[in-house]
Amino acid sequence: MKPAAIKLPKTHRVLKRLAKGRVAIYWYRSRGGPLMMKFVGESRNAALVAEKAGAAELVAAYAAPATRLEPAVATIRTLITKFKVAPDGLMKTAASTQKHWRRSLDFIDSELGDLPLKSLPAKGVKASFIEWRNSRMATPRQADIHLDVLKRLLSWAKENDLIDVNPAAEIKRIYRSNRADKIVEPDELKAILALVTPRAALAIRLAAATGLRREDLINIKWDFVKDNHITFATGKSRGRKTVSVPLHGDAKAVIAVLKAERDTKLSGGQVPSAYVLTTEAGKRWEPDSLTQAFWRAATKLGIDRRLNDLRGTAITQFVLANVTDEQIADIVGWELARVRDIRKHYVDASRIARGVATKLEMAAATG
Repeated sequence: MKPAAIKLPKTHRVLKRLAKGRVAIYWYRSRGGPLMMKFVGESRNAALVAEKAGAAELVAAYAAPATRLEPAVATIRTLITKFKVAPDGLMKTAASTQKHWRRSLDFIDSELGDLPLKSLPAKGVKASFIEWRNSRMATPRQADIHLDVLKRLLSWAKENDLIDVNPAAEIKRIYRSNRADKIVEPDELKAILALVTPRAALAIRLAAATGLRREDLINIKWDFVKDNHITFATGKSRGRKTVSVPLHGDAKAVIAVLKAERDTKLSGGQVPSAYVLTTEAGKRWEPDSLTQAFWRAATKLGIDRRLNDLRGTAITQFVLANVTDEQIADIVGWELARVRDIRKHYVDASRIARGVATKLEMAAATG
C-alpha cells in the first residue's frame, strides 16, 4: 500500500477494494478504534485524490476530542467495534484466529458496515447477503471465510441481545472441499523433503509422524517432550485440553537429532531456543512460513497436497501400529468418522489389495 501523505500518530489507515472496482480508504483513530473518515473513489487513484482533498477535514476530526458515543443509528459497524473488544467475542478466539478474523471484519466493515441493524429483519436482507457472498465467487474459499465471520458476528450479537435475528445464519458456503481422505504418500513425502531446507524437513517429518496441528507443532517446547511422548495443552482448545502424542519411528528420530543439537549448544555455553522446531535463523517457525515451505515444494513437484494433509499421513502410521480409531481421534483431535475414512481409503484398501494379490500368486503357483 502506498504510504499516506497525511501523518497522524497512532491512527490506523486501511485501503479496501469494494464491489465493481471501487476503492475505499478508512482512517481509524487507532487499530480497532472508532472510524474518523472514509474516502471512496471509483479507482485507487480516485480514492487517493479524495483522501488528499479531504485532508483538512481529516486532521480536524483527528484533533477533535475522542468520544465513545453510540451513533444515532446502530449499524453493522457498531457490532464490529463491540465484537472486536468483547471478552466473549473476538478476544475469546485464539491469536491465530484473531489475526485472520480481523481482516474479514475490516472487509465486512468496508462492504456492509453502513447497514442499519433495524433493517436486518426485513425481507431481502438474506438475499443481499447471498449476493454479497457471490460477488467473490472467483475466490470461493475467501468468500466463505468472510461469510463465516459475518455469521459469527451476527450470532454473537443475537446472543448478547443486540439484534433479534441473524439473516446470515442459514446461508450455505460455496466452497466444497473434503480432504478427510487426503494424505501425503511416502514417495510424495520423500520428494518434498528433498526440496525443502534441512530445518523445514525436520518440521515436516515431525508433522508426518505425529499428526499435530500446525499451530501446536511449531509451539512445542522442550518442556513438553518426555521419553516416549509429547504432552501439551492444545492451542485450539485455548489450553483447556491436554493431549499426549506418542513418539515413535521417525518422530523419535527427529527429536533425537534436535536434542543432540540442543545438548551441543548447552555444553558450548550457548542458550538454545525453548522451542523444539526452529528455522535456520534459530527462531520459532511462523505458521505461514512453514506452510509456504511445504506448498512451494509440493507445487514444484506437481503434488496436490497441503501441510495439513500430513495429519492423514500420521494417522495411517498409527493405524498400522494397531492404535485404535478412538485413540487416534483423541491424539489428533479429529472426529472418529474422519479417522475411519483414512483407514478405509489407505490402510484397509491396501491390505485387501495385498491379500488378493497373494491369493492370486498362490493360485497361479499351484495351477
